[in-house]
Amino acid sequence: MKLNRIQVEIFKQLSGEMGADVDSYIKDTSMEFIGVQRDRLEDLSEEEGDTWINKMYVLSLADFGNNIPQ
Repeated sequence: MKLNRIQVEIFKQLSGEMGADVDSYIKDTSMEFIGVQRDRLEDLSEEEGDTWINKMYVLSLADFGNNIPQ
């Protein structure tokens, strides 16, 4: 199954934050997040998209936690 439209929008936002087009972002970071090389957004399955988005969310929480004043 391919990505749903919410996942597509999330990947557009993530790639925009990195200053890259979506396909370049996927190609450059897919091994890091899903352990499989993917070259285009269309190559991702819905499950791979969920895994990737979940990892990005966990990383963002860790970054947020590190920036909380003590």
